[in-house]
Amino acid sequence: MPLPKDKTMLRVDSVKFNIALANAELEPKSLAVKAGVSNNVVYTARKGCYIKPIYLGKISKALGVKVADLIG
Repeated sequence: MPLPKDKTMLRVDSVKFNIALANAELEPKSLAVKAGVSNNVVYTARKGCYIKPIYLGKISKALGVKVADLIG
């Protein structure tokens, strides 16, 4: 996977993300609504790609975990 142009972006660990999603008993679309981000951001994170810290912060808050728990 190529590095992002923006060096401040964080790479999500897809396994950790899916475990947190399962523990929260949420579907990706309902997580997007709860976190206040687009569906595209949630699916990008779920695939293990790089996303902006602000979005990862919103997602982790909605999942009830720390940001560090979602990155690899």
